[in-house]
Amino acid sequence: MENSIFHQTLGPDEIATRYASIDIECNSLDPTSGRTVAIGIGLKDTVAGEQSIDVLTLGGALGDEGTMIRRAFERINEFDPNALVTYNGEAFDLDYLSKRIESLQFRQQPELYCAKNHVDLFVPRKRLADEAGVKWPSLEEVLDTHGLTVQPTMWEGEELSNSIFGERLASKYIAAVSEDRKEEIDELENVIHQYVVGDIESNIALYEIDAGRR
Repeated sequence: MENSIFHQTLGPDEIATRYASIDIECNSLDPTSGRTVAIGIGLKDTVAGEQSIDVLTLGGALGDEGTMIRRAFERINEFDPNALVTYNGEAFDLDYLSKRIESLQFRQQPELYCAKNHVDLFVPRKRLADEAGVKWPSLEEVLDTHGLTVQPTMWEGEELSNSIFGERLASKYIAAVSEDRKEEIDELENVIHQYVVGDIESNIALYEIDAGRR
């Protein structure tokens, strides 16, 4: 049972040749008090053999979270993917963005069209873990069972994690953006970029494995 938690096979209706992946980073798990500080976007066309990854940041949007979210959605919509791929996006990334959009009170709310065909690679693994009474598998743990290692992002002498990002890095970054400390912004954005790109690359790698293309 435990091996099946890590190894999954997508159904034919879940396999897309042109898809997007999204991953967000924020300063709090609570969207009513937190802010989105970075959005990673992966765009892949398996037929054309093309893949791109971009990271939109709060600093790049001059501190305007709403602008960052809108730009991210527009970029994905312009690519016109057939599906959206995430790892725990249903319960976290998309839910968080939805609540932030509601809180920011857009004049015209941005919409992510491909979210209508959302493939969350975490959902079946979570269900099986619950049934087996074991802890939910992290993306890194799942990839490790497939022989893939995620290169860690180091910050202040230790491996960056979601908790460290939210509790320490994000607050420093937001303060730097609000005070326009360009050198510190650049330094922190280099770390943020590496961290988010790693998550997007992992999402894409796992989707390709589950789709039987890798």
